Amino acid sequence: MKFLYPFLVLFCLNTSVAQNIKTLNKGKVIQKNYNTNVPYKDIKGLIVVEVIIKGKTYNFIVDTGAISLISPQLYEELGLKSSSEVNVSDSSDLNQQMKLTTLPPVQVGDITFENVPAVVSENIYFMQCLGVDGFIGSNMLRNCVVKFSYKDKTVSFTDKRKNFDTHKKNRTDLLKDKFQSNPYLYIYLKNNDIIAREYLLFDTGMIGLYDLSLTAYDTFRKFNVFSVLHQAKGAYSVGIHGVENQKEHSMLLLPKLNFAGTIFKNITTTTTSDKKSRIGSQILQYGDVIIDYPHRHLYFNPYTNGEIDLTEKNWPIQPVIKEDKLIVGLVWDSQFNGRINEGDEIIKFGEIDYSNLDPCEAFKLNLKPKADTAIITLRDKESGKIKNVSLTKK
Repeated sequence: MKFLYPFLVLFCLNTSVAQNIKTLNKGKVIQKNYNTNVPYKDIKGLIVVEVIIKGKTYNFIVDTGAISLISPQLYEELGLKSSSEVNVSDSSDLNQQMKLTTLPPVQVGDITFENVPAVVSENIYFMQCLGVDGFIGSNMLRNCVVKFSYKDKTVSFTDKRKNFDTHKKNRTDLLKDKFQSNPYLYIYLKNNDIIAREYLLFDTGMIGLYDLSLTAYDTFRKFNVFSVLHQAKGAYSVGIHGVENQKEHSMLLLPKLNFAGTIFKNITTTTTSDKKSRIGSQILQYGDVIIDYPHRHLYFNPYTNGEIDLTEKNWPIQPVIKEDKLIVGLVWDSQFNGRINEGDEIIKFGEIDYSNLDPCEAFKLNLKPKADTAIITLRDKESGKIKNVSLTKK
């Protein structure tokens, strides 16, 4: 599910047409008949690979839900120029004008991408936190067949699909958007006799399994596709532009989800502010994913046979980082209304003392209480007083 303690980060980036820019689907791989395997570091589910630019090594996130992007530091270091800007929306539905530039040759494994457009991020907190310099987006990947292997911790690139193990029974069709080639597909949702189909983004920049947009939920709720576990108002997701604005959100249970022929059951998800739903990088824990961009197909080769049960317990609050502090973003369980407030600062949770711990380090280490019941120590956002509340995962 997309709820990962202690908070959620999503790096989906979508651009809207600006000025005379008709597409960001530019650039190419210099080599022909290539097949290269690149090891990656798994940082909280994000796929981070090394690239070489002008003889120097940098860390880039492979993000199928984004346009290619670089940090402002890398922009300055490479001496790049920009003659235009584009309006970019992130996963929290926040918008910002960003510089548009063209990257020098980018070497990934044994292949080199050239003349690829990229935007320049202005919000550097999470890039510095993760130790990354940029994103490899779908506009860079659009002419490749790309394989993600969680077991091997590799990303593989080829221009020949036959180099990978693919079967029609594990295949689903893809649609690429015309502006930056983000890959979209259909999944099937089932609750008893109710079956629904959803068109969504495959987004390796999303930490989690299934992220349901508020727009989609407004439709599905009329047909009882999901069971409501909790509802609350607050802000919990963080995109490249920052924390989302406060909204009404729901924690939901979906009995079954069909992804490229594999059935997942008992999925807990929460709604997101973005206008589109997503399948995220957690899906890679259960099988290899192959995106055939040129032929518009996605393959999922599961690691096990049969249905995959994702039953789990959840804490009754949703933390988020804001202004370099770990705070309560949402209070899911109404029994804590008046005792825990959205915006209360988290000082300690169980055995984890956040008072002397950088929130960035807490994120990367994925710290969480070992027991299913824990005392959370909070600083009240209004009074500043310290309070202790007992929480239980349910």
